[in-house]
Amino acid sequence: MATGLNPSEKTFRRAETRTWLRILGLHGRIFSALNRSLNATLGLSLAKFDVLAQLDQHPEGITLGLLSERLQVTGGNVSGLVQRLLADDLIVKQMSETDRRSFLVRLSPKGERVFREACEIHRAKLEELFAKVPDEELDDAFAILTSIGRHVQEGLNG
Repeated sequence: MATGLNPSEKTFRRAETRTWLRILGLHGRIFSALNRSLNATLGLSLAKFDVLAQLDQHPEGITLGLLSERLQVTGGNVSGLVQRLLADDLIVKQMSETDRRSFLVRLSPKGERVFREACEIHRAKLEELFAKVPDEELDDAFAILTSIGRHVQEGLNG
């Protein structure tokens, strides 16, 4: 029995594709809203916020290589972000005491203050975006996405 669907429509209707597109679309909308909110109030992009969040978890400092790994972006991306954050006086860069060939970056006092403000803006925006979603649905979505993430990781591991 013919379905009347062309091959691209059949692909689109696959659960995996529909789920991926839904996740991607939702991520894009939330990312944009958070980015706009942080930029409007602090002049801080979400990418810079992510760097500050990583540095907040490493008060002793972190190498650019490890920062790149944690953020899952290229070294070039991290280097550009670090240069902009240095120019904004939000981070400081120092030579590693254990390896003179590498540098550590950490939050500056100004960076710590800005990051705390940014966390509050980030939290408030997420609260606003998810305000109409019942807690039970959020709990269910979290459980389902956790399960999907586990299965995807198993697939990536072979």
